[in-house]
Amino acid sequence: MKQSFVYLLLFFFLFHGSNCGGKDKPNPPNAKQGILDLRNWDFAKDGNVLLNGEWAIYWENWDPKPEEPISSFTKVPGNWTKNVDEVLPNGYATLGLKILVNPGTLSVYLQNGVTRNAFRIQVSGETIYESGKIGKNAQSEIPNINIQTLSIPQKKDGVIDLKIQLSCFHYHVCGIATPYLLGTNDTINKSFLEATSRDILVFASLGTLAFFHFVLFLFWRDEKTHLYFSFVCFLASIRILSIGETRLIYNYLPIGFYELMVRLNGFTFTLLYLSFVRYVQEVYPDKKFKYIYKMNYVSAVLLLIGAPFPTEIYAKIQSYHLILSLFGLFILIFPIFHGVIIRKPGAKFFLFSLVSTMLLFSLDILTEFAKKGTAYLAQYGFLVFGLSQALFIADRMIQNFKNKEKLKQEKELALAEVKFKSAFLSTMSHEIRTPMNGILGMTQILGQSNLNEEQKEYLSLIQFSGENLLLLINDILDLTKLEAGKFELRLEPIGLQKFLQDMIQLFHSKLKTESVQLVLQFKNDPPNKIITDQRRFTQILSNLLSNAIKFTEEGTISVVIETIFIDTKKSILKIEVIDSGIGIPEEKLSLLFQPFQQIHSHLSESTTGTGLGLTITKKIIEEMQGTISVTSELGKGSIFTVELPVTQVELDTEIKLENQNILNLSGWEKNLAINYPLKILVADDDPINLKVSHMFLKKLGYTALLAENGNQTLEIVEKEKPDFILLDVQMPDMSGMEVARQIRSQKNNTKQPIIIALTANVMEEEKEKCLESGMDDFMTKPLLIQELVFMIKKWYKG
Repeated sequence: MKQSFVYLLLFFFLFHGSNCGGKDKPNPPNAKQGILDLRNWDFAKDGNVLLNGEWAIYWENWDPKPEEPISSFTKVPGNWTKNVDEVLPNGYATLGLKILVNPGTLSVYLQNGVTRNAFRIQVSGETIYESGKIGKNAQSEIPNINIQTLSIPQKKDGVIDLKIQLSCFHYHVCGIATPYLLGTNDTINKSFLEATSRDILVFASLGTLAFFHFVLFLFWRDEKTHLYFSFVCFLASIRILSIGETRLIYNYLPIGFYELMVRLNGFTFTLLYLSFVRYVQEVYPDKKFKYIYKMNYVSAVLLLIGAPFPTEIYAKIQSYHLILSLFGLFILIFPIFHGVIIRKPGAKFFLFSLVSTMLLFSLDILTEFAKKGTAYLAQYGFLVFGLSQALFIADRMIQNFKNKEKLKQEKELALAEVKFKSAFLSTMSHEIRTPMNGILGMTQILGQSNLNEEQKEYLSLIQFSGENLLLLINDILDLTKLEAGKFELRLEPIGLQKFLQDMIQLFHSKLKTESVQLVLQFKNDPPNKIITDQRRFTQILSNLLSNAIKFTEEGTISVVIETIFIDTKKSILKIEVIDSGIGIPEEKLSLLFQPFQQIHSHLSESTTGTGLGLTITKKIIEEMQGTISVTSELGKGSIFTVELPVTQVELDTEIKLENQNILNLSGWEKNLAINYPLKILVADDDPINLKVSHMFLKKLGYTALLAENGNQTLEIVEKEKPDFILLDVQMPDMSGMEVARQIRSQKNNTKQPIIIALTANVMEEEKEKCLESGMDDFMTKPLLIQELVFMIKKWYKG
């Protein structure tokens, strides 16, 4: 309802603009056969008279004799004609009109209209005004446009013999384009002032819109619609000076600038057209409309082709270009109408403004061809366009603000959900890992005792089930990190060949039967060392090899490595894991990398696992800027191909690479305490975890100090001065982080202990908090004795 009211208001302003403020007055007569009878017209009471109608025309004659009969007439305003409808070419002529006024009229004034190209006004043979210099050819003519108010010499007989001598060699249509006006000095000046005021109003309004939206663009650089709209408004306001009712700019230009102004008008129109099309494209950037925009761009610049031609030809090209532009604007309705259909914010306002713009161009075309003197409404088309577009942008901005607010709320809700999910998973991980520490820890210790074969088999099943549960927890946490965008890569140098050989050796022990062979092949010499995330690289190969072993009962599993060298530093590592297993049905391949999807096959009943391994593998590879693909044939096997970009480095073989000393114990290091003597404190509020840690250290030869809470930990540290502290993060009276901070703040300690966080929380944020609190390293539950040995060796300082 509100939009309909706005449309009605704009239409009223558009079509009522030139008559607003006036009262009902009698219609003045039109000239007939060169005579205009105004003897019954009271200029003071009834106002001004437009000298429209049939004027006499004397072709190629500037000095017709009074007794010379009138042989032809032309309609004013309009392009000059012979016998009213036969259009005349460029040339020169005299237009005459006898005006009969009441002999009692004291004085009358004349205001000329736009007369192309140079003209001289005579009354009863006396020259009262000349614009430019009339001539009988293009070389002798100096064109000029100027609108002046002139006093008509008083005639007692009430006859005004008006003649206009004019020449037209610098424009493609000739004659009087807009009406001449006859009236009193006051009424004509008032009329001219009103027309000038309207031009200035439109000029200032469009200029203000241009400035306002340019400022908006400075504040919102991503919203380029403001920039293009400001260009459109600015160029439209500039054009008002040359195509408005009073052609203001021409009144202040010296003689000789007419041809330059014709070209400037064409240039500004081209810029206006280009800006408008770019503006529409910015609002409706849908690629399916790209040819519409390209067509309009080509149409806009076509006018520049005529720049080298003489003014007359250029002006003709410009006029036909207006018709082409009108057609281009008509085509632009399609993306805008599409916006209305899909209910894009402000689309109705945009459609309305385009219709008003097309109306404006139609009026310009009529004026350019001098068919009708309707240019008085042209500037209102500009103003309606500017105002309706301002409403469109305002509506669009309001909707954008609403959408941004909605998106902000949705983002906050999504972040809250992610935080809740992360907190939930962190809590669940902690709660599950805590009892798992007891299960797997005691399983490790029990495995070193004297067991018979049946007991070893039972223990093996317990350990296998516990490890599978731990893998499930790790997979879910990894997937959550990847989806939340919190996945981080830790790049480090690794020896490629040794790393791959260790991986193959590790998976040899997992083969179910001797009928399956696991081999490593190199297609070409690989780089000695590369920089990558070793932990994630291990995870990728582990997942692919685990799947290959799981679904291959006989044959060969091959890991084929090819290095594609890009330059001396960069290369692509191509890894193919080829198995001769059960294969994957073609229709199932699309599900392979989907979360929680397991590909069942009649060839194998083995579907153990979480269904997350390949999903996580794919996401990790993508995070490492690589790709993964698969080809498979049912019953014959599968080929998984991974391509990873890596950086190769040249390091001395004697240099020990950080984190390369992966512990690979074949048995218990019972005498570790002899070689690495330490006083070790274990702080944990869970009695089972405390017992597991104590028993691990006992097996390694250490007699551990034990603390069940934070305060007890601080007391033992103060009294016993331990070298090594395994510190649980979550304790009831005081968190492990607070305990670490207090230990680090004790200045009287001559030697600060090594503090290792021991927690069931494996989130990266937890590790960062531990390190920030003053801890030296981080161990996750369930605790493995190999990791404990590695940590002691890593931090032992002698």
